[in-house]
Amino acid sequence: MSFDDIVDLYTSGDTELYTDYNQLYQSILNSDYCITVRDGKQLVGIIRSSGDGNINQYIAEIVMHAGHPTPGIGSKLLDAYLTAAAEVSKIYILSHEHYRTTFSKTWLQYKGFRLIAENGDIIVYMLDRGIKY
Repeated sequence: MSFDDIVDLYTSGDTELYTDYNQLYQSILNSDYCITVRDGKQLVGIIRSSGDGNINQYIAEIVMHAGHPTPGIGSKLLDAYLTAAAEVSKIYILSHEHYRTTFSKTWLQYKGFRLIAENGDIIVYMLDRGIKY
């Protein structure tokens, strides 16, 4: 995935998620897990996380291209991620606002996540697989 792919994806929506795309690109390259979806050559979705590799992982974001509204891309990304990270005991999603909607909460609960914290600034979900290390 190229720098231009990342800029195109992350600037496709109404809200600018980042301002330093060089830093974002390096962060993506340094992620423990990074799964992408393409339509032809266009990057249309990404999920990425970092953590200690087996006990805790923190999903930084799930981003879909705003100009490519294909139903189910988010679910396919999350399912592929959960399969790839099958040995990880606890997976967290930390978000500022994107997962506050009723749809998002219901969707994440359906995927096995539990809301564990919410205040004015942040919302945290956790999937606890109960794997003991």
